[in-house]
Amino acid sequence: MRRRNPDWYRVCQVSRQVWGEGYRMKRFWLPVFLAVLLPAEVFATAVDVADGIKKVEPEIKAYVKKRAAREGGAPYISALVRGDINGDAKEDVFVAYAVEGIGGGNFSLLFQALFLNDGKRLVFRAERPNGSFGTAQGKSYIPRKIEKGRVICETDEYGPDDGVCCPSIKGEGEILFRDGKLIEVESVGRGKRARSDPTDPPAAR
Repeated sequence: MRRRNPDWYRVCQVSRQVWGEGYRMKRFWLPVFLAVLLPAEVFATAVDVADGIKKVEPEIKAYVKKRAAREGGAPYISALVRGDINGDAKEDVFVAYAVEGIGGGNFSLLFQALFLNDGKRLVFRAERPNGSFGTAQGKSYIPRKIEKGRVICETDEYGPDDGVCCPSIKGEGEILFRDGKLIEVESVGRGKRARSDPTDPPAAR
């Protein structure tokens, strides 16, 4: 009579015990196996989008989602405008988004990103920080439209006595795309128009 290998026998017994537990154990192990085998993006937080934004391309959602994961918060797209910013007669996209709940509180970082249309898809080209929410300090640019190669914006700026919810200094500004970077044109608060330089060179491609 052939003798059993005691080590192999113990392995088989343990396997029967684990998988014999049925649904209870499989419910525990299945997410573990999926987390190892599937891309991290499958489990990432969904991208929330502000009311009024009817369409957000997958390329934009994927980028914003990864950026939020890097900062340790949840992604929220607050504004999105379309238009030709680099003079190639194709519709580009400029998006403003927040990474919310950083550190488990109400603090959020604000960003803006530009995606150029290459004729087949949108390609990320540049990003700029756009202030923060939760400190009652700083200025943020709110995109309204792309016009003549510029992103036309409204601005919100905190005054010395403002609460977190309510920046009181309103103005207008512009975001330009120059040499691969997003550059803000100086704006003046309290309803005055932004200072625009008519000698600016043509938009960078």
